[in-house]
Amino acid sequence: MTSSLLPRPVTRPRSRSRLLGALAAAAVVAVPIAGCGDSSGSGGGGNAGADPAAFLPATAPVYVEAQVRPSGDLATNLDAVAGKILRTGDPAGKVVGWIDAALKDDGASYAKDIAPWLGQRAGLAVTAVGAGGGDADVVAAIATRDDDAAQKFVDARKGTADREYRGVKYKYKADGDTAAAVIDHAVVIGTEKGFKSAVDAKSGAKLADAAQFKKAREVVGTDGAGFAYADPGRFFDLAAGAASGKLSQDDAAPLQMVKGLLTGSGLQSVAASLNVAKDALQVDAAAIGLKARATGKGDGPGAAAAVPAGSWLSVGIGDVGGTFDNALKGLGASGATGGVDPATLLQGLKSQLGFDVQKDLLSWMGDAALFVRGTTMSDLSGALVVKSKDPAASKAAIPKLRKVLKGLNVDVAGLSAAPAGASGFSVDLGSSVPASIDVAAKDDTFVIALGKDALRDALSPSATLGDSAPFKTAAGLLDGAKPSLFLDTPQVVKLIAAVAGSDEDFQKAKPTLDAFGPAAAGVSSDGDVTRLKAAVAIP
Repeated sequence: MTSSLLPRPVTRPRSRSRLLGALAAAAVVAVPIAGCGDSSGSGGGGNAGADPAAFLPATAPVYVEAQVRPSGDLATNLDAVAGKILRTGDPAGKVVGWIDAALKDDGASYAKDIAPWLGQRAGLAVTAVGAGGGDADVVAAIATRDDDAAQKFVDARKGTADREYRGVKYKYKADGDTAAAVIDHAVVIGTEKGFKSAVDAKSGAKLADAAQFKKAREVVGTDGAGFAYADPGRFFDLAAGAASGKLSQDDAAPLQMVKGLLTGSGLQSVAASLNVAKDALQVDAAAIGLKARATGKGDGPGAAAAVPAGSWLSVGIGDVGGTFDNALKGLGASGATGGVDPATLLQGLKSQLGFDVQKDLLSWMGDAALFVRGTTMSDLSGALVVKSKDPAASKAAIPKLRKVLKGLNVDVAGLSAAPAGASGFSVDLGSSVPASIDVAAKDDTFVIALGKDALRDALSPSATLGDSAPFKTAAGLLDGAKPSLFLDTPQVVKLIAAVAGSDEDFQKAKPTLDAFGPAAAGVSSDGDVTRLKAAVAIP
C-alpha cells in the first residue's frame, strides 16, 4: 500500500454524509489519496483506469480530479512527500485512519469496503450553486477495478432507500442527501440532483468530450497527481442565477462588473495540474482564451531577482507603466468602468489633485519589484523598487508627489538619512508605527520604502536575492520558467512564530509548516494561453 497526503476531513459535515466526504476527498483536494495494491482489474469486471470526467455532465463549471491509486515514481514520491508533511513514517496508516473515521457511521472501513474495488482515478464536479448561500450540488465518479465489490459497498450503506432514475437503480440516503450507484465501472455518488445530472450525461453531453475541457487537459496535462478545471463564465452565471431576485440593484452592480470583465477578457477556462516530485510540489496552471493585449517588454523575473538578498518575499512586474495602462484600457473595453473612458477618469483625478498620473508616473515606470524581509515585527521592512525609463522624469515626480501629499494634510518631511545622490521625502505614519515611509529617486531607480535600511538597500543592495541559495532552489523547481514571485517559506514561519508565540493552534500547525521550503512562481504567455508554473520545495 502506498501513502497519500490528505487534509484531515471535517468530523461531521453540516448537511452532506460522511460517506460522500470520504469517497470524494480524493477529488476535492489537490494532493490525492494513494490506494492499496496494484491497479489491475479483478473479479467483477471493473475498469481501474476509467476517466471520471466521462461520467459527469459537460455543463459542470468546476471539476477536480486525482490519481487515487498511483503507481511507479508518483507513488514513491507521494510516500516521501506525505511522510515529510505529516511527520510520520507511516503516512498511509494515518490517512487510512482518517478515512475510517469518516466511514464509521456507515459501519464501513477503507481496507474492507473501499480498497478491494478502488480504481486509479476519481473526479468530482460542481453541477449547481445553492441559492441563498445554500449547499452546492456535486457529484463524484470513482473508477472501479471490481464492480461486484463496489456494488456490495454501495448496497451496504445504512439508512438508504431504493430509487430509480432513467433506468438506473440507486441508493438514496435522505440524511445528507446522497445518492450512489455503480455505473459502467465507476461508483457515482453525490447529491441527488448532482447524481441525476451524471445519469443524464450517459446519453447526453459528457464533460470529457467538451472541446473546452479537452483543450484544458491538453494544455496542462493529466499525468500528475491531480487536475483541476473551471469555466469562470459558466460558474458566474450559475452563481448569479442562484442569487437572482435576492439582490438589490446596488448589490447586483458589482456582479455585472465582474461579468463585464469576464466577457471582455475572453477568458474561457482555467486549468491546473499537480505533480509530486520526491522533494517538491509543482503546479502547472493556465488561463485559456485571454485576449492578447499589447504589453510592455519588461523583465519581471529580472526585477524579482534583483532585490536585496535575505528578502522572504519578492514579486516582480515587467513594465509597470505599460501594464497598468493596458489594464485601464481593458477595464474600459469590458464596460467595468460604467462606460466612462479611463482616460477621462485620470483627467478628473488630475483636476482634483493637480497631478497627471499618466504623464508624471506611468510614462516613466519600467520594471518593478516589491520585497519584504525580517522575521520579527521589529525588523520587518520592505520596499517597492521601480526602474525608470526616464530618470529625469522620475526625479521630477518627487516634488510633485510631495506637494500632493501636503495638500492632503499628510505629514511630510525630508529624508532623515538620504543615500548619496538620492532626493526624496519621508511620510510620518504616527506614533503607532515607529518607521516612516521613505520616497526617493536616484539615477534610474525610484523607491518607496518602509523600515530600517530598506531605502538604502533597495537603491544599492550589497547582494541580490537571485544569487541566494533559497532563490536558486525554488527557481530550479519551475521546469525552465523564470520566477517572478518568490516566497521563502521558512522565514515566513519564523515571522509567524514570533507573532504567535505559544499560541496553541500555531504550535499544532508548526510541524507541518516546517516541512515546506522556499517557493516560486513564474508566468508566461503564448497566444491565448497565459501559463503559471509554481512550486514549493519539500526538503
